[in-house]
Amino acid sequence: MNILGIIPARSGSKGIANKNIIKIKNKTLISYSIKSAKNSRLLTDKIVSTDSMKIAKISKKELIDVPFLRPKKLAGDRSLIVDTLLYCLKKMEKLKKKKYEYVVLIQPTAPNRKKNEIDQCIKQIIKTKSDSLISLTEVDEPHPFKLKIIKNG
Repeated sequence: MNILGIIPARSGSKGIANKNIIKIKNKTLISYSIKSAKNSRLLTDKIVSTDSMKIAKISKKELIDVPFLRPKKLAGDRSLIVDTLLYCLKKMEKLKKKKYEYVVLIQPTAPNRKKNEIDQCIKQIIKTKSDSLISLTEVDEPHPFKLKIIKNG
């Protein structure tokens, strides 16, 4: 079974500039997701999808494949991640000359995943014969900037 892991890391973040390569505990944010992907025994291919030469260089130093740069039209504020995933899937199937049964999105902004979480999710989706799975985590307290007040109903 062929399973593609994609770590999307665009350069144009507006909230926190260059967030994917800022350092947290002396490691770039993307490093945590790269390590998780590399620890997976079930991902047959693992790539970083980026529009940035700087992010590509950092990723390659961590020995993960960056087989192509993502077009700018897939790296904007209004770009949809599903479009990036489909683009990467098609490019990788052409490059590797194989079909992938599953695609795993590994967000750099979720660095706190458990050691075997990726493989556990892959096993779960195969076992249940589902077509998608999303992992969530419960938070103790909602982030104040994400709260909305509903007035008048």
